[in-house]
Amino acid sequence: MSKKLVSIIILGICLLLVGCGKEVVDSNFTGKWKLESSGIGMSDGTDYTETKKADIPSLDFDIDSDGNVKELYIDDTVAITNSYKLKQEKDNEYQYDGPIICKKVYEYKTESEKEKVQSELNTLKAKDNVKITKSAQKGDEYQINLKVEEQDFVLSMEIENEKLIFKKVDNKEKVLIKQTYKKN
Repeated sequence: MSKKLVSIIILGICLLLVGCGKEVVDSNFTGKWKLESSGIGMSDGTDYTETKKADIPSLDFDIDSDGNVKELYIDDTVAITNSYKLKQEKDNEYQYDGPIICKKVYEYKTESEKEKVQSELNTLKAKDNVKITKSAQKGDEYQINLKVEEQDFVLSMEIENEKLIFKKVDNKEKVLIKQTYKKN
């Protein structure tokens, strides 16, 4: 065989290998999802309690096949955007792959609401795994940008009745957070 033909074959194989990258997240889990229900309990499933419907915040969950996740949480006093990447550990088990980038925008109208924001800021400053990258007040809004390192959660996802079941288990604290999403 000529050198030119061998070079073309090797180049073709390299291009084929590059194009055969495995998706990080199963395509069944990808897309835009809206929180339908949530609950918390012990990591072994005991003492699990569903959140009351009236207390469920607005939470949008968007995930792509590369494991990039964006969460948008909105309630009466705060809007939170979390961005992070997942890496697959086992079949449907995942870990955080790097830090969580978080942007919190608080809105307050009263002095007590302002004190709650200040208390939240002080709590965040005291955490070892949280780095505050921005902290600014503008009118009756306060913005805090964070970088959260080293989350010890084991994350799992499954589809049940066309709904995404997303579980976060903190083995250190022995806590389970279960969220059920419907396709948006």
